[in-house]
Amino acid sequence: MKITFIRPPAYGVGMMGAQLVPFLGVAYLAASARQAGHTVDIVDMCAEDIARTQIVRARYVQYGMAADALPARIKYSEVFLVTSMFSQDWVFHRELIQFLRRTYPQSIIAAGGEHVTALAGYCLQDCPELDVVALGEGDYVIPELLAAFEQKTALDKVSGIAYRAQDGRVMTTPRAARIRNIDDLPRPAWDLIPLENYLSRGLTYHVARGRTMPMLLSRGCPYKCTFCSSKNMWGQTWVARDPKDVVDEMQSYIRTYAVNNFVFSDLAAVVAQDKIIAFCQEIIDRKLDITWQSPSLRTEVLNETILRLMYDSGCRDLDFAIESASDKVLEGVGKKNDPARMAGLIRSGVRIGVGMSANMVVGLPGEGWKDVFKSYLLVLRLAVMGMHEINVFPFIPYPGSKIFEELVAKKKIILNDDYFFGLFAYADLSRPVSWSDNFGPRTLNLIRIKMMGGFYMLMWLTHPWRFVKMFINAFQGKTTTKFEGVIKRIFRNMTLTMKK
Repeated sequence: MKITFIRPPAYGVGMMGAQLVPFLGVAYLAASARQAGHTVDIVDMCAEDIARTQIVRARYVQYGMAADALPARIKYSEVFLVTSMFSQDWVFHRELIQFLRRTYPQSIIAAGGEHVTALAGYCLQDCPELDVVALGEGDYVIPELLAAFEQKTALDKVSGIAYRAQDGRVMTTPRAARIRNIDDLPRPAWDLIPLENYLSRGLTYHVARGRTMPMLLSRGCPYKCTFCSSKNMWGQTWVARDPKDVVDEMQSYIRTYAVNNFVFSDLAAVVAQDKIIAFCQEIIDRKLDITWQSPSLRTEVLNETILRLMYDSGCRDLDFAIESASDKVLEGVGKKNDPARMAGLIRSGVRIGVGMSANMVVGLPGEGWKDVFKSYLLVLRLAVMGMHEINVFPFIPYPGSKIFEELVAKKKIILNDDYFFGLFAYADLSRPVSWSDNFGPRTLNLIRIKMMGGFYMLMWLTHPWRFVKMFINAFQGKTTTKFEGVIKRIFRNMTLTMKK
């Protein structure tokens, strides 16, 4: 069959804007479909028109190809598979699917990704033009689904999908088992997208360190945070790759694409101590001259010795998911980490030379002023320690999370376009939202600004050379921290809005 995977444009608003990076998921799925014998194409609407921007719905910035450019790019496809990862983009993805239906009325339109997995029934009802949704990990589901389309067999025999029956009802089949032999999967089909458009610009959702490839050390997460949607997508099974296979893949990208930096997009890259040690040692033994980063990190098995080994293997940037300094708040959301221990690891990382960052969340269920004050004091301590960056996000009940399901059951969340656009509040200080019983939107926004402002003021006062370096980098057009990248995107968005 002729199959076309579509990665939609990226969308941004407010402070952070969109981050234009290659999508691992669509590249993996395309590789599996191709291995199954299908003729496969990927339309990466970001990469294929990477310099294009447009203001849509008066205030959102769309990055990438316009939908009306698709007919010139795609003459025909029996099946379209649209990647729908982020719930805040759903309204735009729905419009794209509707355009595909009008343009290719005889084609089958499917979707996959974290958003449609979490809200499969809703998406099928909200978008009648969508025929079927692949649920969760799709490397085996997609080939099975395509075989059913090709052979015209009943979809109720395909594992891990939701679809609309002939009578209009939404039907869901049992979820497919998690893949345990992920080393046997074909490598991502990067040859099907214009990867150079990303690489030559050094685009990444982390610190810009040159030609950057996204990769995975593992899939899934074994932890049970109630504000996280990963359980709905992956279950609670964590599956690690063979470190030798990971480094083999890294070397292949060095040879093929001349990359020098890798970002590991794992939900929980460091769970098993032996795996991270073996991975680092493999890089060192092969004498690879590269850097690597992990934007999402659990710290239960880390210590200073392992941090030093990670640095020696090329690790230069780590993000610690602290979320809150309040044990009460953390316990309430099922997050079993020790903020004091994490602060000690951050101190060690700074001393070793790793760029250290922490993520904080304000407005979590049960959080009061005392809890906020604890988090604020911790953030100030981290600034004095020399931690490089802080991210402070408002709590948002994300589809697929346990808290989201509880709020839907209580009718505190009504699924509609306003809800999905409200999810952009993580990046948009101009339109704050709050799901807290104790803080309204403006108060939560003020807490967020004060926490970030307090951190950066104290960090720059105690480490003034960093402030000077930031301005030198800005003058030279470089970004060596995520914060500098944010500033660059703010000015880009401001320029676009002024041109509008």
